[in-house]
Order: sequence, then structure tokens, then C-alpha cells
Amino acid sequence: MQPVVSVYTVLVVEGRKAAAKHIAPLLDDQGYHIVTARIRKEAWAKVWETDPSVIVLDSPSLRFSSSRFCHDLKDSALEIPVLMLLAEDEAIDRGVGARAHLRYPLSTSKVVRRLDQLLDVLRMGDLVFSVKQRCVLRGGSENHLTPKQAHLLEIFMRHPGMILTRSYLMKQVWDTDYMGDTRTLDVHIHWVRKAIEEDHKCPVYLHTVRGVGYRFGTAKESERKSG
Repeated sequence: MQPVVSVYTVLVVEGRKAAAKHIAPLLDDQGYHIVTARIRKEAWAKVWETDPSVIVLDSPSLRFSSSRFCHDLKDSALEIPVLMLLAEDEAIDRGVGARAHLRYPLSTSKVVRRLDQLLDVLRMGDLVFSVKQRCVLRGGSENHLTPKQAHLLEIFMRHPGMILTRSYLMKQVWDTDYMGDTRTLDVHIHWVRKAIEEDHKCPVYLHTVRGVGYRFGTAKESERKSG
């Protein structure tokens, strides 16, 4: 498998434990650049060195206070969201300052889904789309979109499997009801396909529904057609 180009840096802070139980390896090839730390001093050094987009604190494995770390992060005026991992029976303390929480037992899908929510990342099949950065990752390739292209792709990815009419797309992206000339939409569809499809002439994701509009294929459809 080709390495995935990273959109965001994720700092995973976890203490010493059996290698099989480490969280960081679960996040490999998920579209994130993973950096790790084990102790408080190392974690703070990585915060300043790497400027992470999100911090994952594995609270049960740490030998320092996760709560204190979050408070210090806030006092430092660093607006970095924290995903705190908790023991199965540990209560959630909303006053700590973590943006999100997950309890053990964990799965890769749970952790990735919560990170995607924090960072506004959308996924479909082998596509990873950063809404904020307007960046699409597919396998080892990376494509940056214009604001209109990004808005168009976001609409499609938030409505998988739905037929979206040309008039709906023109209204949502260009804020117009005028349908006398939709060449602008056609051009943008072309460039979005170039960014997300392996072969834009034989699309796997973005399908034309003749006489109506377009439909973005679901993950299962895309996997079946690409396989």
C-alpha cells in the first residue's frame, strides 16, 4: 500500500505499555501524520515542535495528570483540541477542557471517526477530504481544490448515494437560480473528478445522472467498482 500523504499532524501521548496495545500504529495510513510522546516533558516539546492539529491523551497509561496537562494547554492560549481516552469505568469530567472523550475498549474506526469529527475530515472509500484545508488525499496523491471545487465536493460527500440536481448544486455553490448557462458547473465537476478519480473519464465516485444531475457513490459501491 502506498503511504498516505498527511493532512494533519496528530500528537498521540501514551505511556509505556505492551507494543500490541499502542494506539499510534492504529492510525497509520489514515491520512494523518502521527507523532508520539510518552512523558509530560516530551509531550510539551512535541507540542511546540510540531504544532499538532489535535492531541490524543491516553489517560489510563500516563504517569502524569491528563487534567493538569489540558489546563496548562488552555493557560498557554494554545487552541489545540484534545481527544482524551478514558478507562472503561472512568467518569467524564467536562471541566477538564478536552474537546472529546472515548472509553476503552477502543477500535481503529472509533478513534478515526472521532478525529475526523474534530478536524472536519470526510472519508469515502480511499478518499480523505479535509474540508478546512480544501485538500483531497487518494492513495499517495494529494490535490488542493479551489473554494468552489471544495464546496462542491463537500456537498457530494455529505450526501452519498443521493441524486443531486443541477439546479440544487447551482443554488448551493453559486447561490443562483439561473439555469440558462451551467457550463461553470460542468467545468467544476470536471476538475473535481480529476482530483478524486483514478481515471476521470471512467468515474468510480462521481456519477452523472443524465437529464437530472449527479450522484456520489457510496463507499461500498466505490470499493466494489475499484476492486
